[in-house]
This record gives sequence, C-alpha cells and structure tokens, in this order.
Amino acid sequence: MLQGWYNKLQRDEVVAQWKKVKGKMSLHVYCHISGGHFLLDIFARLRYFIFCKELPVVLKAFVHGDGNLLNNYPELQEALVWVYFHSKIPEFNKVECWGPLKEASAPSAGSHEEETKEATTPMTTSCEDHQGEGVRMPQPCQEDCECCFPPADVEPNPVV
Repeated sequence: MLQGWYNKLQRDEVVAQWKKVKGKMSLHVYCHISGGHFLLDIFARLRYFIFCKELPVVLKAFVHGDGNLLNNYPELQEALVWVYFHSKIPEFNKVECWGPLKEASAPSAGSHEEETKEATTPMTTSCEDHQGEGVRMPQPCQEDCECCFPPADVEPNPVV
C-alpha cells in the first residue's frame, strides 16, 4: 500500500523514444511534472526546475546505454531532442526543443532556457537548427507511409 502511494507521488521517471518523421530522426523525452495528485501540483515549479537541471545527466546516461546504436548510427547525435513536460498547470505543460542530442546531453545543457530562444506555447514549440533557422516540431504523415515510425497512436500517455 505504501509503495503505491510513493509511486503515485514520485513519478520521477523519464521516458524517451526515437521517432522518425518524414525521414528525419528525433528523440522525444517525456517528463511528468504534475497531475494525478494535488501534492504534485503544489510542487510543479520545483519539479520542473529539477527535471530541467538533471535532464542532461539523464540524456548522458541514455547516450551511454544506447552506445552501440549511436556508434553504428553516429548521425543520431545530431537528432533534435524534444522534451515533453506534462502538467495540469498550463505554465509547465509544454514541449521544448533542447537541440541536437550531443549538445542536450552536455553538462551545461541544464541551463538551456537562458541559452536558447524559447517559443513555448502549451504543447508546441520550435527550435533553432545549426544554421540558426527555425525548426518546427516534426508532424508525421497523415496516411500510412514508410518515412515515419512509430505510428502516431503509439505514444506514451502519462496520467495528468
């Protein structure tokens, strides 16, 4: 019983998945900020701050764990990282682009908000690519295709 309460309150896991949209790979990372219990709503700002601060460490661990994949496909280091912050509070319910994986997993990446242009409307955003040009969040094809995976209906669905 106590473990169930702890799991419901803690929810500190970070889930990530590779997506291929219109032939381009990107890494989509999901963080649960608040929702599901009123205590999470009270501490949403702190949780958002902690996730932002610690996410480069998590991404570095992900890079280490997927070392064989990244060695075989070094171009994945250039894939954009899209971070989905899920919250009942609109201020924290958003998606941020953290840039290429090799930069997002760098130790200084935790201060990304001051360093990057942030266009954070709830659950949508854009990012600058290496040439400083704006990049919109990738949208998969509406019909069945070979250039996108996984299918749109196979996304993590956190309880908010």
